[in-house]
Amino acid sequence: MKFKITINDNEYHADMVDCELVNQIADMCPFESTYKQHLHHEYFTKLPGTVNDEGCPLTTSILKNKIYYYQKWNSLVIVYEDANVSPYELSYIGEFEEDVSEYLQEMGRNIFVEVDAE
Repeated sequence: MKFKITINDNEYHADMVDCELVNQIADMCPFESTYKQHLHHEYFTKLPGTVNDEGCPLTTSILKNKIYYYQKWNSLVIVYEDANVSPYELSYIGEFEEDVSEYLQEMGRNIFVEVDAE
């Protein structure tokens, strides 16, 4: 499955992992939200509904241009700088086809994002 992710009117595409968590997020699409910058390596937003990440592998190492889900905050996370977030664990759910990291490094505290499943 692919997601179309529009960030401040710039369209990007992501290849998503084939898992139930991604299917649950796709069922909420399309949705839009203001994402907040966190710790100068990611942007996150709360999903419009709750999902279950049971059975998804978790990681403490997040990589730029990838998309993650954080259960504790029910958040979709876009990463623009590699980071170790231990002791927090996130589920890897997708990867951008394009490089979004350089663009996101220049953005401020908030970005406006539209997410749609293709």
